Amino acid sequence: MDNLNLEEMRKEISAINDEMLALFVKRMELSSQVAAYKIANGLPTLDRKREEAILQKVADNTSEEFRQYALEFFRNMMDLSKQYQETLR
Repeated sequence: MDNLNLEEMRKEISAINDEMLALFVKRMELSSQVAAYKIANGLPTLDRKREEAILQKVADNTSEEFRQYALEFFRNMMDLSKQYQETLR
């Protein structure tokens, strides 16, 4: 990968962005199913213990160099999911 020129690196980033977008949409679609379950069962949108467990797993599986960014990425993604779930209530 060291020999990639800027255009090749940008193409690779674009391909990764496409994959990430598809996964994000899939995650949000599943969030709607989670919201329906929570509504039907009288559960709150926020499950703090689950979020903490997810963030701990992210921290444990990310190098120190990228840990704070990975944690911020996941926090933002979970916040968006909660916001979306709230619109479904």
